[in-house]
Amino acid sequence: MRYLNIEKVNPGMILAKEVYDDDGRVLLSLNTKLTKEYITRLSIRGYQGVYIEDELSKGIQIEEVITIELRNKAAQAVKDGDIDSLKNIAKDIVGQLLDKDKSISLDIQDLRTYDNYTYKHSVNVAVISTIIGIYLSYDDESLWELCLAALMHDIGKTKIDPAIINKPARLTMSEYRLVQEHARYSYDILDENGLIPARTKQGVLHHHENEDGTGYPDRLVGDEIPPYAKIIHVADVYDALTSKRPYKKPYALSEAIEYLMGGSNVLFDRNAVEAFLEAVPVYAKGIEVTMTNGEKAIVVSNTSNPLRPIVRLIDSGVDIDLNNNKDYISVTIAPHTVVENDFTSVYEKFDG
Repeated sequence: MRYLNIEKVNPGMILAKEVYDDDGRVLLSLNTKLTKEYITRLSIRGYQGVYIEDELSKGIQIEEVITIELRNKAAQAVKDGDIDSLKNIAKDIVGQLLDKDKSISLDIQDLRTYDNYTYKHSVNVAVISTIIGIYLSYDDESLWELCLAALMHDIGKTKIDPAIINKPARLTMSEYRLVQEHARYSYDILDENGLIPARTKQGVLHHHENEDGTGYPDRLVGDEIPPYAKIIHVADVYDALTSKRPYKKPYALSEAIEYLMGGSNVLFDRNAVEAFLEAVPVYAKGIEVTMTNGEKAIVVSNTSNPLRPIVRLIDSGVDIDLNNNKDYISVTIAPHTVVENDFTSVYEKFDG
């Protein structure tokens, strides 16, 4: 299977994975033949793309890191603000991820819609944060506390006008200051529940603090920032950058990773970023890339060199190991050119 951005999907293509609506119900079934009407409706609803199955991508397998049932259950609990359910869901997420040992690879291009962005975003951040914690050798209890914090990091946004949260333009300064209050709102909601661990609440409160002291709400610096907050910060920004929103196009995965690397020790904790980079390939399986020689290809799998995966040429269907093929020793995957270097302004605009 392979992943195609919605604008590249054509009628007659066959779905390789189900498409779900905002309530977790199957919108389009596996093996559905896509029509122009289906594609148009998906685009209107805000889906970034779909997985398709064809001869070119035969044999490329992409595994869900957690089951779609658990993902939808978690998103609904976040939407409902059901803290008691989220405690159990966090245990389930940790359990499913630990079952994968350290072979976890976040090479899934999740489907997202505008309407449920906040809720699916929280689940994505929880999964990414937990995986970072696994790579940092956190114990089971710490992973649960971290996962729970990530699931609830944006729960305070329910106290802010949705028109501001989903504004299709850059926020005014007063609007941005109001949005910044969501971290404290989230903490206050959790503080009302006497059974939430202190480290979880601190992770929620400080997940927008930057290493250099330019974050919020308390402008903490370096080691003053709680460890869970450092991890959630990385996961939050990565998912925000790679998500389609009314006011921006999604960054490519490689662009988002470049942004995190460039922001290490400025916005982000270097250890958290390095653990993230161990788990998240620069080029996800099933995505289309363009190489510096002009050839287009699909990523088949990753190698020991994250910048040189095994790819399948679209024109010929031939697999090329960019890490070992001598004919392609000088060929690389062409870089994107839209990554901005003003870390603070980009982050404010794409605040998760």
